[in-house]
Amino acid sequence: MIVSLLQSSILAAINDRRSGALETPYPAPATVLYEDISDNVFDIVDVKGTGGSIKRVPATGTATYFNGNGPRRHELRFIRYEEYLNQFNTPQGDWAKGMSRPDFIVHTLDSQDYFIIHELSEGAIGSKRHKAVIQILNTVRFLSKIPDVKDYLDSFRERLCYVSAKGCVGIESPQGMADGFMAIYDKLPDPLPINNQSLERMGFSAYASNVVKLY
Repeated sequence: MIVSLLQSSILAAINDRRSGALETPYPAPATVLYEDISDNVFDIVDVKGTGGSIKRVPATGTATYFNGNGPRRHELRFIRYEEYLNQFNTPQGDWAKGMSRPDFIVHTLDSQDYFIIHELSEGAIGSKRHKAVIQILNTVRFLSKIPDVKDYLDSFRERLCYVSAKGCVGIESPQGMADGFMAIYDKLPDPLPINNQSLERMGFSAYASNVVKLY
């Protein structure tokens, strides 16, 4: 669903933002890069500029997903949202100029359980947190102003925002990652909440963590 919205309603909203500065709409169909992952435990990285899969073995990437509780696993779709917006910067103009662009939009494919906006930041969290939260907030505001996109967002049971960076809550080492799934699941650290009333009013909860636990 979100892929089709990115190619239709969201594309139209991007064009509307710049209609006064650019004479014509974006002159090509919008490309949406995504990857579907259903592993129990996996890491993700930003592959912007390099390509390939965002998935890595546990404890080798920027953030670790623990997907499902026990035998149940979610089918997750990772939209490369920053790269989606980057395509609008062309020699003819930048249709997405000034737009915030967190790295990923993530949602469950097999249910309406989770919708996640995930920003992976380089460097220490202390210097990145404020900017990352503003990026996420601006993205949620933009998407929520598009009626059919807001309806889609509201259909999810959990709407979450994650900021991952050095210094965030994470798994301490790769040791034990080969243990039984449930043996490590309940021992994972809780994410650090980010209090943002604007996000909360729009139905989103935000966290700083390098671990994402999905039940």
